[in-house]
Amino acid sequence: MTTLPLEQLRTLAAEVGLSVVSVTSADDLQGAREHLEAWQRDGLAAEMEYMKRPSDLLISPRRLLPAARSIVTIAVFYERVPRLPLERGHGRVARYAWGRDYHKVLRRRLEQLVRVTERHVGRSVECRFFADSVPLLERALAQRSGLGFIGKNTMAIIPKEGSFFFLGELLWDVEIEPQVGESSTAAHCGSCTRCLSNCPTGAFVNERVLDAGRCISYLTIEKRSALTYAEREWLGEWLFGCDICQEVCPFNVVPLKKRTHNHAPELARERGVGPSISLERVLRMRNDSEFTAFFQGTPLMRTKRVGLARNAAIVAANTQTDEIFPLLLDVAQHDAAPIVRRHALWASGVIASRTGGGDVVRVKGILDKAGLDSDPGVQEECALIRTQLRNFA
Repeated sequence: MTTLPLEQLRTLAAEVGLSVVSVTSADDLQGAREHLEAWQRDGLAAEMEYMKRPSDLLISPRRLLPAARSIVTIAVFYERVPRLPLERGHGRVARYAWGRDYHKVLRRRLEQLVRVTERHVGRSVECRFFADSVPLLERALAQRSGLGFIGKNTMAIIPKEGSFFFLGELLWDVEIEPQVGESSTAAHCGSCTRCLSNCPTGAFVNERVLDAGRCISYLTIEKRSALTYAEREWLGEWLFGCDICQEVCPFNVVPLKKRTHNHAPELARERGVGPSISLERVLRMRNDSEFTAFFQGTPLMRTKRVGLARNAAIVAANTQTDEIFPLLLDVAQHDAAPIVRRHALWASGVIASRTGGGDVVRVKGILDKAGLDSDPGVQEECALIRTQLRNFA
């Protein structure tokens, strides 16, 4: 069995650009089981079927690598800068998605760590490494390793550094000494409840308990079906993800003021889509190849074209982007995806309700045709618009 001192591991990690490294055992995360099972029983996972798996599959690292002797947890920070005013006609993107796909960035760093360790110990290492891509409770691992604690907004937080970082894990057959026990920092939030009270959708059922179905990040990224009228309003200007519960956290105040940048150049805004995206650009993408050509290699691939176009239509209505009205009418009639057509139809109706006159007439004409659409969802949307939006009764 190979054993490495923790400080030696951190020296090797520094060689590949990893500065925040902690270690824990590969034992089951028994302390997280009860919390997870209660969350599942309460139906708070919404449509995320992968989070409804039996708890054993989510808390048992050795199911993934039976030979695992320890787990290395890394944190890689992304840009921590104040939120800028949103450019008109754009939708806001959460900070973590400004640059390149973090999954690949972190896995590449972890693979490099394995290679330098193998050279150091003189043997091949049996391992698996992940970055937000495996059924394992990453934040619970980070807390047990002593890397940080889980805040009331369910985010992993590193004191003095905040929560704007990615987590990655390396399971391997290397013993690390000393290994850190259960974190003692769980109470660091104290009496602060800023994240809970500032969430615009009331997504927090309790401290450290999130109703995913009310979370803007979930709605813009994970939910694939149509959004309810309430959910559409909740999105506000968020096209992809949400940063609100982290922005108001006191642990992020200093990093944001200092405009602390990312640890990896691949995560810089210049390497990806940046803080916002043109709604018109998204809505003019009518097929997957156009979408992939623009967003390949970024986290926004997660929503696929249909999801992002749905969101763009909603944000256009929420932000009163009236100049996009003709494009919304075109999308409502001709987009190949029913989910996009129905949300574009609604968005054009919202804008017409405000602008009135000929815009209402144009939407009514499209409603008559859309009422005969082959998709039941589009037909349902027509009925809702006629009963829920002003000037269409």
